[in-house]
Amino acid sequence: MTILVPLAAGPALLVHADAPPAPLAAPAEQAAPRSFSARPSDEAIRAAVRATLDEMPAGPLPASGTALSGGPYREFARSFSEAAKPHCMGPNALKHQPSGFSTKNWNFGFGGLAALPFWGAAIARGKCSWNR
Repeated sequence: MTILVPLAAGPALLVHADAPPAPLAAPAEQAAPRSFSARPSDEAIRAAVRATLDEMPAGPLPASGTALSGGPYREFARSFSEAAKPHCMGPNALKHQPSGFSTKNWNFGFGGLAALPFWGAAIARGKCSWNR
């Protein structure tokens, strides 16, 4: 705790040491009376808004397309879309549930009505989604 106080005060002391010395009294020529208020006038706000709108381009800003169009972004978007659970009644309901089986030497794949048991397995195992 005692170390934090000098560390916290250190940067403020350095800034103060580099600051130019402030004049002790303002000259009479520069001490013209000004009225400062906490809130700018409505006309000053309107003028600032008009100036800002005049600086903006008339049409929509051109999209550069470089921020989210790189190879890593495309790869992530493709992987993300492939990982989504398909709908159970959709054309790719067996995307995460293979409709076949393999033995040591043979691979058996089923389609059409023969794939109905694998479709039921996909529903039971939660490999497809009903709510979409």
